[in-house]
Amino acid sequence: MSKLNISEQIKTLRRAKGLSQESLAENARINLRTLQRIEAGDTIPRGETLRLLAQALDVPVESLTPTLAEDTTLLKILNISALGFWLVPFGNVLIPLGLWLYNRHRVAGVMELGKRILNFQITWSIIVYGLAIAMIFSVFAGRFILNPLLVVCFLFLLSFLNTVFILINHFKIVRGEGDSYGMGLKIIS
Repeated sequence: MSKLNISEQIKTLRRAKGLSQESLAENARINLRTLQRIEAGDTIPRGETLRLLAQALDVPVESLTPTLAEDTTLLKILNISALGFWLVPFGNVLIPLGLWLYNRHRVAGVMELGKRILNFQITWSIIVYGLAIAMIFSVFAGRFILNPLLVVCFLFLLSFLNTVFILINHFKIVRGEGDSYGMGLKIIS
């Protein structure tokens, strides 16, 4: 039985023992709705709930403990996906966010790396798009605080530096050295 999907494990064990959801919830002394959420994969059982389910199913708790898969390829893809800002506005946040939300409980390292990437890219987006909006408003107002050409060049420089930073981190992840995403606002903790 796969250790990657705890909801499927519980559902399979329950059916193998011929128990309904109601009887398992009653035997485990947990709420029926909680069991339904667990089996649907909406909730991951932890602590006491996990112990009670294991006891009711007559299996060791360790057999129900989810094991995260090791997949450095996904870590590389998560990092490189931040280059999406070249294709889609806010792609540097939206694409990694989607990958992170889908895989954070499935693959080891995705939760932590995803948070660091998202915090850095959100900070970068606030700076870059904030400057772009300020420049657009100054053009419409007819008052230029800075030369618009200078601001556009600065925005392209920031985009280039972000790309270089992403690539440097990619090669660090490939070599197993970790990453350098310590900078940025701590928006996702």
